[in-house]
Amino acid sequence: MTHNEACADAVAYHGQLAKDWEQRYRKRSFLARQAVLEACLQGTEIQGRWLDAGCGSGVLSRWLARRGCEVVGVDASPEMVAVSMNLAKTEAESGRVSFNQVETIARLPYGDKSFDGILCSSVLEYLPDPVACVREFSRVLKAESLLLVSVPNAGSLVRKGQVVCHRVGRAIGRSWMQFLDYSHNQYRAAEFARLLAASGFSVRKVVAFGSPLPVWVQRQSWGGSLLMFVAEKNSGSSGQ
Repeated sequence: MTHNEACADAVAYHGQLAKDWEQRYRKRSFLARQAVLEACLQGTEIQGRWLDAGCGSGVLSRWLARRGCEVVGVDASPEMVAVSMNLAKTEAESGRVSFNQVETIARLPYGDKSFDGILCSSVLEYLPDPVACVREFSRVLKAESLLLVSVPNAGSLVRKGQVVCHRVGRAIGRSWMQFLDYSHNQYRAAEFARLLAASGFSVRKVVAFGSPLPVWVQRQSWGGSLLMFVAEKNSGSSGQ
């Protein structure tokens, strides 16, 4: 299977989940995504035009809009985009958020330096070329603006347990941890920090999170199944 075929499969997989995706944010593991976003931005004034790259049902796009940002949410799944548009209609801030389908976030239909911030939550793990995506984020992001991006934590005992569970399930014909059929990229914190630096970003903060474990356990480098990076685009960086 080629990288492009694997990416198409991941898009189709999430498209099948679109109608129920919003409900996942009522679960503890998904609520952690919003909680860590709030923690990472605490004390930081965010404003202007933001991109939610791989927006899913738009729950985090709407959260950013409630904070006063103008938000553009993009996703490769037409089903997800349709759901996000419908849900946004019920929000008072609907005029500040819009959604578009894109083929890939590695090639965005926006001009250079056209965003004041970017959020990319649990998306890069499914894509064939995360490096190209980060370079594209740098291209469309204004200098000294923030990128918040989460990726699977390769050093997490929880993540390792998920992988073992997935392999055992496949061996006995069960679909345990099915998302791991499509999730192929994971990183240790230092490794992904180097990837960001190569595209002109400086890491401000890294927070481990994810899993039903107590928060203090999630925050350990070996605990949370995901890593959230808060990075700033360096002044003078072209992103190319």
